[in-house]
Amino acid sequence: MNALTFDTPAEGRAAFDTLLAGAHRLIRLYDREPLPWALDDTDRHAVLRAFCAAGGGRRIECLFDDTRHLTRDCPRLMRLLRDFGHVLEIRQTEADTPLPDEAFALADRHGILLRADKAALHGIMHPDDPGRATRLHQTFEALWQRAAVRISATPLGL
Repeated sequence: MNALTFDTPAEGRAAFDTLLAGAHRLIRLYDREPLPWALDDTDRHAVLRAFCAAGGGRRIECLFDDTRHLTRDCPRLMRLLRDFGHVLEIRQTEADTPLPDEAFALADRHGILLRADKAALHGIMHPDDPGRATRLHQTFEALWQRAAVRISATPLGL
């Protein structure tokens, strides 16, 4: 499959769904916030739940610059985090970390969805581009290691 460009939110979500369908072991997301990915959409939630339930060492790692509205706007994602905390992990980037302008999703070691500007809707999805995927995995890993704030599905109380 060739690269797929998108210019609207609906096209972007369709490209993301295509990328998710090709993931077998690892899904990584990086963006300013979770809303552009529509992770709480019923169908997308079902796909993510099935991915988590399949086991076999699968991982979903989400990294966002702003997680303030996560619990309010993404209850299904929070339920998924509660039920599959061993598969799904969500972190917030550190405030003092230089952040990339781009937002991206990675599927395994080859599939990428890239928006060159976090504020833009247009982007491109490459279902099989190991070269670009490697660079983005390195960027993600550097941010992930510095992101100490982990999001919990269950608030601590006394």
